[in-house]
Amino acid sequence: MPKVSELDSRILKILLTDGRTGYDSIAKACGEPKNKVWKRCKAMEKKGIITGATVQINFAQFGDAALATILISIESQQMEQAMGFTDKITEVRAYRQYNSIYNVRAVATLKDLNELDHVKQMIKWKLPITGLKTYIWAGVRNNPENLNFTRNRNTVEIGQQRLTSVVNRVTNEVEIDDVDRQIMQKLAINGRMSFTKIAKDIGLSTDTVVKRYRKLEENGAIKVSIQINPNVIGYSAIMDFSIAFTASEGLTETIVESLSRIPDVIIITKTSGDYDLHLTAMVRDIAQSFDIQDEIARVCGITKIEVSTRKIPIRWPTPMQHITTF
Repeated sequence: MPKVSELDSRILKILLTDGRTGYDSIAKACGEPKNKVWKRCKAMEKKGIITGATVQINFAQFGDAALATILISIESQQMEQAMGFTDKITEVRAYRQYNSIYNVRAVATLKDLNELDHVKQMIKWKLPITGLKTYIWAGVRNNPENLNFTRNRNTVEIGQQRLTSVVNRVTNEVEIDDVDRQIMQKLAINGRMSFTKIAKDIGLSTDTVVKRYRKLEENGAIKVSIQINPNVIGYSAIMDFSIAFTASEGLTETIVESLSRIPDVIIITKTSGDYDLHLTAMVRDIAQSFDIQDEIARVCGITKIEVSTRKIPIRWPTPMQHITTF
């Protein structure tokens, strides 16, 4: 299994924060020669650690009203049918869950809230489900750079510092048109695709594509991130935590900040319903899963935690996850 050095970890965190960062900028941030950084990146690609690049997007700016988590309980013999059916529903991504009465987790992108009722009805009509629960997303903190590649807390701080600058960036509403969507779709496939190639593919000048990209990026509509294969460097599962806490003014932000400092916690979602937050973490083994659960339980104000697990995809982040909004 490839070992991630301190330098490799710093490079990965920079590229997870901004996947289009150039080798000059990475070298300057790491205090290393550009040629050395380039060699380390190519070595990680060869080892299968870096597997590509994609984008996170702000779905609201691209015309969607909301995102929702749909939890489905179905008999194990019907699992293949359930996964096959949910994959065919437009704008719904499904995952197999373990250690939960809800054995399918789906994320739905909604043009309006009425669409959620439509999706739920389709699932109820087509699948022999025994239970169904939904949560509307109210905000996301997506922080893949919080992965602790070397198990050294000092390297986690790098990701947290860079996240702070992303969270503090002003998000402005921008007018999105078909050209912007074409650029986004190209970057979803390859986040480091050259602007010249994108321009050629969609029939525009390179200068126009660069300006469009800068507009989207600076206004918080998209964020490019490299993709890695977490399995190659020792991660074995994704854990999803549903968390409830006592209602108190100002408590939510305090809890979010505490949870975001836990190594390998990569997504925190504010939700409506029985739980206040959904948290996603990557773990290497059972011992770490217990450690993360203990750290969450120690956060002041948390009253209830529900846990499930799922497999890690070979490319993370997956294309078009939701960009950080809080």
